[in-house]
Amino acid sequence: MNQLILWRMLQEEIRLNTSFASGKGFYSFPILVAISGILAVTFSNQMISDMGYVEYLEVMHIGLMFYGVFAGSLAFFGNEFLERIFGYLGLIIGLPTTQPITQRKMTLLYFIKEFIFYSFFTLIPAFLGGLIGAYLMEISMLNLTKFGISLIFSFLMGLSFAYLISSFYRISWKLSVFGGLLAMIIYAIAVRDISITHSLEWYFNGEIKYLLYSLVTTIILATVATLLVTDQYEQGTVRTIGYKDRLKEYIDNFSWASKLSEPTIISKERIDLQRSKTGTKMFFSFAFPLGILTFMNWFIDKGLPIQVDFNTIFYGVMVGFFGTMIYSWLNTIDSPTFYSTLPVTVSDVIRARLVLFFTITWWIPLLFLTLIAYMSSEINLLPIGIIVMITVGMYIVNYTAWSTGLRTNSALFDAIIFLKFFVISVPPMIAMTILSLAISYSISTVLIALSIICGVLALCSIFFYNRIEVKWENETFD
Repeated sequence: MNQLILWRMLQEEIRLNTSFASGKGFYSFPILVAISGILAVTFSNQMISDMGYVEYLEVMHIGLMFYGVFAGSLAFFGNEFLERIFGYLGLIIGLPTTQPITQRKMTLLYFIKEFIFYSFFTLIPAFLGGLIGAYLMEISMLNLTKFGISLIFSFLMGLSFAYLISSFYRISWKLSVFGGLLAMIIYAIAVRDISITHSLEWYFNGEIKYLLYSLVTTIILATVATLLVTDQYEQGTVRTIGYKDRLKEYIDNFSWASKLSEPTIISKERIDLQRSKTGTKMFFSFAFPLGILTFMNWFIDKGLPIQVDFNTIFYGVMVGFFGTMIYSWLNTIDSPTFYSTLPVTVSDVIRARLVLFFTITWWIPLLFLTLIAYMSSEINLLPIGIIVMITVGMYIVNYTAWSTGLRTNSALFDAIIFLKFFVISVPPMIAMTILSLAISYSISTVLIALSIICGVLALCSIFFYNRIEVKWENETFD
């Protein structure tokens, strides 16, 4: 029975993704990942010479952990929105409400499904691409295979950590904050004398005990997360005040945005955000990776016996990029099909959500970037970091809105759309990252270069925003 449920969950995952993105684009995505694996190995020698061998491998593991956290957050915090949008299809994770199966077992199977899906959809294609790159570059395939195994364990740890946080969150948001911080502190203590992960330490010295430590850590996280899941759900208090009366209030508040979008649509989206309690989940989906980023900044600066010159400007680039996550959440509040009966276009809703994004989220990245600057004793770089963060955030989010419309999460699984997104987003981020690392050598040159890049990105942001109407004018909400 468990195998059958897992199989049906995987089929459901594919069905949901292909219903948003084209089937051709979805199935070609692993090919794109494999090509990325080839390129990663091909340019690994250059990266190692620039960063150092140990530092490069640690960055790879940190990246896979973040990927696991992101994938898990999208899955465990987003499934209820999928049920809201596709509720008429009846998602499998909702079976406990009508069938004799516990929510605890169903959630555990869902966690296993996520690992299987992302393994076959991204990790294995990337590994196969890496093997091809290793063959072309005459790199030891045995070492690459061992390193690939260590990366899988880091991904699994990130996925299980997101599973734990989601289980805490189902109980209370305060517990999720406390439990997440406690788990990160315990983890920092556990790896204080070794590499960034136990699996990477296994790769370095070959002692199997470190791989077992990584496996045991994952099992503990997943077990605790599963035990926290219950079949009892408390009905939230229904608030009957405010929404109808507050529409006029919000319309007046957003009157300044009449040249950017329709204040009535913005106000309606703002009320939906409050009504659905999506705002809390948006905050945690954004704050969660930023919190880990802040922790990693402290850990790299204070906990590792190496010098890594990541500064506030670099983190400004990263924080700006994460803004895409919040925009994607705005597209999961409700199914937009009801707009089909109203004199509203897809571009009207996209613009409204962009205005909503920029007006309600500005303080979150500002808070985290200020915290990072303070922890790194780089308050002098904070103004530059804020400018970079705002510019990158506007550029990435405007392009995401223009290219994916109201279906951001699934559209990025289309290989063509993702490739365009990669080409548009990665080069300026790499350029800014290199400049941030070089600021101590020639601050005037770096500031001039950053100013030019920020100016170009700002102009591109305006271009993408103005082209939304053209791209989506004939699109329907169905």
